[in-house]
Amino acid sequence: MNRVRRISRIRRVILFWAAAALIAALEAVLTANWLVGKTSARIYSSVNDIPPCEVGMVLGTSEYSNGRPSPVLAGRLQAAADLYHAGKVKMLVVSGANRPEEFYDEIAAMTQALIALGVPEDAIIGDSKGLRTLDSILRMRDVFGCDGFITISQRGHLERALYLADHHGVSTIGFEAGIPSGLYPDEWLGSAIRVPLSNVKAILDIAIGRRAKYPAER
Repeated sequence: MNRVRRISRIRRVILFWAAAALIAALEAVLTANWLVGKTSARIYSSVNDIPPCEVGMVLGTSEYSNGRPSPVLAGRLQAAADLYHAGKVKMLVVSGANRPEEFYDEIAAMTQALIALGVPEDAIIGDSKGLRTLDSILRMRDVFGCDGFITISQRGHLERALYLADHHGVSTIGFEAGIPSGLYPDEWLGSAIRVPLSNVKAILDIAIGRRAKYPAER
């Protein structure tokens, strides 16, 4: 009997701490989403409504293995092209990762897609050191000398980008990109999970004072 009671007590303790950890994690996610979501007032979804800026920055994301932009990335590039053709920006910075050793070149894929959408090549600047959202934001100011630009991505990503920019004193507004059809169900689910967790990571990055990995390298 004593052994049974000990096992029962251990189980209760484990369940208590598991529940406490789950509650703490949920509180962290909810708090982070609330803080990050406060930037939504500076996100525009209409080309007609957004104020013009000299420069727009497209935040990169993974392409498909055939080198073509994924639906998420294609939505961002279409939004960027729309801004350019409407005269809202004069230059576009495509910010992402370039890993030739892995046959992975986000910058080339984004550049070619924008050209196919009618944006002149001389109006596109590639930033292959934009490894994370934080890097992309800080490098726009510190490397490319842009302060007061339009950041282009989907809404959940934009809220986080603007939150990081606010903390670091970078002036930017957001333009919301859509997501064309063709996204697989697991990609929708992955995005739904990734956005709130990424918001928590953004809060932690600020708390520990994380900076860009390549703060000055062009």
